[in-house]
Amino acid sequence: MRFGLFDRFFVNAEASPDGHNWSTAAFSNDYVDKAFRWDYSGRGRTYDYEGFNRLPSFNPPGGQPPVALPPVFDIPATASDVANFLKRYVPYLNGARDIAEPESLYLWDAANRAGLSYRNYGEFVGTISAEDVRELNTRKPKRYPDLSPNVTAFATKKSLEGHFSTTVRNFDQSSPDSFTTESYRSARTSANTVDPAITDDNSTEAFRGTSRYGAWAAEFRSFVADLQAGKGDHLPNLSIIKLSNDHTSGLRRGTPTPQFYVAENDYALGRLVEDVSKSPYWADTAIFVVEDDAQDGPDHVDAHRSPGLVISAYNRPGALVHEFHNTVSLIRTMELCLGISPMNFIDANATPIDIFTSKADLRPYVAELPIIALDNLYPPTRPNGAMAYYMDLTDRQDLKHEDMADPRQLNEIIWFSVKGDVEMPVAVRMPAFDLMTAGVKPDDDEKNEADDD
Repeated sequence: MRFGLFDRFFVNAEASPDGHNWSTAAFSNDYVDKAFRWDYSGRGRTYDYEGFNRLPSFNPPGGQPPVALPPVFDIPATASDVANFLKRYVPYLNGARDIAEPESLYLWDAANRAGLSYRNYGEFVGTISAEDVRELNTRKPKRYPDLSPNVTAFATKKSLEGHFSTTVRNFDQSSPDSFTTESYRSARTSANTVDPAITDDNSTEAFRGTSRYGAWAAEFRSFVADLQAGKGDHLPNLSIIKLSNDHTSGLRRGTPTPQFYVAENDYALGRLVEDVSKSPYWADTAIFVVEDDAQDGPDHVDAHRSPGLVISAYNRPGALVHEFHNTVSLIRTMELCLGISPMNFIDANATPIDIFTSKADLRPYVAELPIIALDNLYPPTRPNGAMAYYMDLTDRQDLKHEDMADPRQLNEIIWFSVKGDVEMPVAVRMPAFDLMTAGVKPDDDEKNEADDD
């Protein structure tokens, strides 16, 4: 509770396609609100979001749909071949308008208009790793973990050119947010004398490589070093960082369990906060944490209720904020901290979050290594009947792209991974929902009458 707690925080979005717009633009346009529902029905267009339009899949089979596509490259293909293929679906690179783009644009555009510096780590960026290219050429799915470096990275928005990290990976469950199963096991069994974070300079050679936290941290430490050496302050006024592994990969053979993925995602955030809090920037930095969506995770209140965090030296200690807040409230608070104008009518009218005080607590924060059972880092190699069923169900999901798995089935898989045979609760529905569907689909009485006929 050092940084406070919001117990009535909600996201505005329904799913990732509109969630990335709400989280970066405080708005989702009419096309996105309609089109992503088609996508989730399995009958819609291909991926139209995060700066791409009509992005097809070119991944090899591996049991994950969509796979019924002819080869689009001459094999062997190079990183440039793959990048050029993907860039065909980035509208601004082809003189076209992004159909999913809000007219009021994004947070980084607002920062740019205000004369502020900004940098993006993984959001609205296309990335290709060395292992991705090998996977394409061999037609064999890559194995976890992929610690290989990016061999190409490009912005999907013109205003991000020259303002994004080329080393942070976009969504890819094979690439760690912070640690891998082996680096975690080593840290746990060595009384924490081993640093579990995958970085380019980890003292343990086996744990050197690419992780999202590690790539961000390398840049951040260079900013700190420049500042302390009198070489200037190069830390951007606004940084947007994407940590994506809490999506999990269900129960897939050779891939970590949901518990592991969530833990390593949490640890990445903890290490980021630790690094900032131990730097000269702690006195004037605020870290805002939001999920782009709380998709298909209903509780007893609402399916939009979600974790939301504001972390700074100026947080009111122990504050329990009961007021209603949402994604746009968080963005409005960011805008006020940066001194930038609202992007649109929605964030202009949002209520800022009352979490700050005038007295700073400059004590550093220290991230704690999560505790995960060492026999639960991977699904079992010899599963029993129920486990085998959910592992097979996982194999039928599209886990190559954000939120393209069947949400109900993935929920059941994750629930089983944690609760075993305990029945998963049914989502509570308000009576208004039943009224909305009246006349659209037959109710139970109508079904019974039809059966009698």
